[in-house]
Amino acid sequence: MNAHTIPELRYAMSREAIIGHDTAWKVSSFGVAQYLHGYDPQLLAAIEEAALKLKASHAVHKHLDLTFITGADRYIPEIKELLNDKLRLERLSDMMGTKLEPYPLSIVGSTVTFMNPKDGAVEWHCDGVPVTELIPLSISDPLIGGHLEIYCDDSETGRAILESGGDLPRNKVMRIDHKMNYATLGQFLGVLHRTAPIQLGSRVTLVLNQRSVTKPYVDDNRMFYLAADNDHDRTWVNELADDVWTNQLPAYRRNAEEHPVPKPAAEPVSGGARESW
Repeated sequence: MNAHTIPELRYAMSREAIIGHDTAWKVSSFGVAQYLHGYDPQLLAAIEEAALKLKASHAVHKHLDLTFITGADRYIPEIKELLNDKLRLERLSDMMGTKLEPYPLSIVGSTVTFMNPKDGAVEWHCDGVPVTELIPLSISDPLIGGHLEIYCDDSETGRAILESGGDLPRNKVMRIDHKMNYATLGQFLGVLHRTAPIQLGSRVTLVLNQRSVTKPYVDDNRMFYLAADNDHDRTWVNELADDVWTNQLPAYRRNAEEHPVPKPAAEPVSGGARESW
């Protein structure tokens, strides 16, 4: 895998094309892409084997109808190896258009998800982490359901429809089918999406999370949202506080200094309403 080679793409769409308008709360204009990942198949097989052994003791099903091992790299060394692989991060950074780093919280850096009719999939939501890579470890054949669905409009509009009991318009939902040997990279922060319910079959997926090096504060992981999946473990609370003071706040202040808000004109512009009285 060459970090600076354009990968074979199956899908690609910008963030603004998905949401339908320009956005400021983002790390780049990249939206979503699915590409031939080139990762070692033996490494991925070892990750799945280890995850299946840990499922009974470490997987949780608490939030968004999803069964997963949270902070999976804490238990599976091969995930940590891939999560921190320099070549991988360079390649994803090239695709994203900004330098990326692994998401720092121990409970959020990586997950392994188990999806089938019994374990659920994942309901409509917007991600808290800025950048996510989805790597299928196994996909059953046949598989009915289990594809990625992305609402192509403003997420608050979609949420309002869902909370009123309505269905999202099918002509505004983009479908991306997962495929072995292909990964999906998405900036799903502020983008409404879900995994379609699985009616038959199963999928096991490795999820690796990243954030921007220059804008680590572009993040929607609120404490209540993290606690919804991790109320059994509170060490992440201190990790989050330390990261805010050590990384997010300094980066936010640097960006504010480098991009000051334009000052209003010193003199009022002529032609105002009062001048016509």
